[in-house]
Amino acid sequence: MHEPVPDRKPQVIELLQLLASEERQLAYERDVPHVDITAELVCMWFNDTYHPGDKFFASCFSEGEQAALAQFHTFYQERSHRLPESRGTVHTWLASPAWREIMAEASKTLEKLQA
Repeated sequence: MHEPVPDRKPQVIELLQLLASEERQLAYERDVPHVDITAELVCMWFNDTYHPGDKFFASCFSEGEQAALAQFHTFYQERSHRLPESRGTVHTWLASPAWREIMAEASKTLEKLQA
C-alpha cells in the first residue's frame, strides 16, 4: 500500500506569500534571528519547494498553474544575481529594486494560483 502524497500547493502558496510580503519577511526575520533570511528566501524556493520535474509536485497544479510557477521561477532566477549582499538582514533586500520586482512577481503568481 502506498503512502498518500502530500499536496504541495499549500506549501508553494505559503512561500509565495512570504516572498510577496514585506511584513511577512520582517516577521520571519524577527522570529528566527539566528538565520540569514535572505539565504533562506532563495534556498526555500530553488532547493526546497519548486520541483517541476517531480511528477507528484506537478500533479498538484493545473497546466496554467505550472506555467505561472515556471514563469516566476525564471523571473526570480534571472534577477537573483542582481540582489545585494544581505549584511545579515532582509532590510537590505527590501531596499533593492531587484527584490521589489521579485516580490511583485511573487504576488502576481500568487494571484494566478488563487484564482
